[in-house]
Amino acid sequence: MIFLSKAWAWIKKSWKLVIGLIVGFLAAFFTLREGPVSEGFKALMKIRKDEEELEEKIEDELASQSEKEKRIDEETQKRLAEIEQQFKEKNQKLEQDKKEEVKRIVRETDGDPSELAKRLSELTGLSVASNDVE
Repeated sequence: MIFLSKAWAWIKKSWKLVIGLIVGFLAAFFTLREGPVSEGFKALMKIRKDEEELEEKIEDELASQSEKEKRIDEETQKRLAEIEQQFKEKNQKLEQDKKEEVKRIVRETDGDPSELAKRLSELTGLSVASNDVE
């Protein structure tokens, strides 16, 4: 009897909590049982699942795209390095060829400064004034 009186006193004091629990249980009962409300709940759960799958696909696609761009950047850097190396090699060969051509021109002109200046200007593309040579 003492237990019932204490329980009743607690219920009168915390009646809002008791009503909230009862309403919560009723809402859960009607939502989870078979019927039109549960169909809506199931539809919402399916929509949420589809959204999560779509988000996962988007993340995978973005990661794939990022990896693809990274590979392209690496390949571009590699090709640029190869091209620069080839340019340096060909430029050295061209410089060597020009040096050999200059030596040949010096030998052929036999110390004639005007002829030397004329032929060197033709080779290099630099213009030489005639009074600078004399």
